[in-house]
Amino acid sequence: MSKLFFSVLTIALTISSCQTSSDQTESKPKTVLHKDSVASEAIDSLALKPMPCANDSLNAIANVMSGIADSSMVYKDVQHSSSFQTFSANFNKRWMSFDSSRLTNLSTFRENEISKVVKKQSTLFYPFSGPDILHAQTFFPDADNYVMIGLEPVGSLPAFKNSQVDSLMPYYNTINTSLDAILKFSFFRTVSMSKDLKNAEVDGTLHLLFLFLKRTGNLICSAKPVTVDSLGHVVYLNSFLELKKSKSLTKGVEIKFTDKNNQPKTVSYFSLNAADGGMKQNKGFMTYLTNMGKINTYLKGASYLMHKSYFSMVRNVILNQSEHVIQDDSGIAFHYFTESNSAWSYTFYGSYIRPIAMFSAFYQADLDSTYKQQGSKNIGFGIGYNFRDKNSNFMIATKKH
Repeated sequence: MSKLFFSVLTIALTISSCQTSSDQTESKPKTVLHKDSVASEAIDSLALKPMPCANDSLNAIANVMSGIADSSMVYKDVQHSSSFQTFSANFNKRWMSFDSSRLTNLSTFRENEISKVVKKQSTLFYPFSGPDILHAQTFFPDADNYVMIGLEPVGSLPAFKNSQVDSLMPYYNTINTSLDAILKFSFFRTVSMSKDLKNAEVDGTLHLLFLFLKRTGNLICSAKPVTVDSLGHVVYLNSFLELKKSKSLTKGVEIKFTDKNNQPKTVSYFSLNAADGGMKQNKGFMTYLTNMGKINTYLKGASYLMHKSYFSMVRNVILNQSEHVIQDDSGIAFHYFTESNSAWSYTFYGSYIRPIAMFSAFYQADLDSTYKQQGSKNIGFGIGYNFRDKNSNFMIATKKH
């Protein structure tokens, strides 16, 4: 038995120590032994904890993106540069403040409220999310798959060449700027994202997806550029450059990672037009959504898009397939729940007041009335467009069976 233990351990350590270049990781992310392999079965038989899947190059990239100092040799010169060290020190303070206050409040709310009402589903659907895997994973850490959609492009992995170490400050500044709204108000501003995530430094959501995953204690295993074919199947491309050049109506990235509890997870972000006009032309993606089966859906800062008649297709996917819909008032208009073929029960949090001036036309008298009749629980923090604590609203709609 001891010989088997040491030979298996040697194999596992050899695999985990291998490094691949950032170019290779786009199409051939490093893998580790899984349960269907002889070595992994032997490890399990010895009652050892399974080794987390991790890719050294991708995690080194993510550490630079998120200002995390490490001892890796992959980006040694970048890590030692004064610009990175300044960014790292400043962003560490910013994140520590966010983590110790706001993120702690979100986690407490999940433990005390969401987890007691929402039954786990394997897939969490988060449309109109932008790169906000932060709230998705914080509120729903038990999901296995996170499916997110938005208009913002996927982008590509930066090279961080040694010759650029002294000229990376614009990159760090853009990363910082792009996070202003989400860290202060809990949502991304669509207008800001069109600028912050479409430039030479930060060219898409991939940068912030990596940052949030690393800052919340995850290990990245792979990041693959993808599209979806006419049958709803995911198609893997060879590089993010190929994805940029693709004429596909659906451009995405599939990121596999392990969380801090060593549980395997997948986040898939798709850049596409989710209005009815776009979805009618994109039947393959509609099939992909249908194939998700039963889901939970999270909606926040959704610009009241699904209040409009011409977002009926994605709205119907949510109403038909969701066991729970967790949202603020900017998600699906309340009357669509009461008019749907399913019966729903509701748990309300916070206070429903009129939307901010930009969205004043989307006041919901029926939601206001139901809030007052049924009552609501304290939310304890600000979230959504009315981000001040006493103005925020949060609803969990549960499908009855």
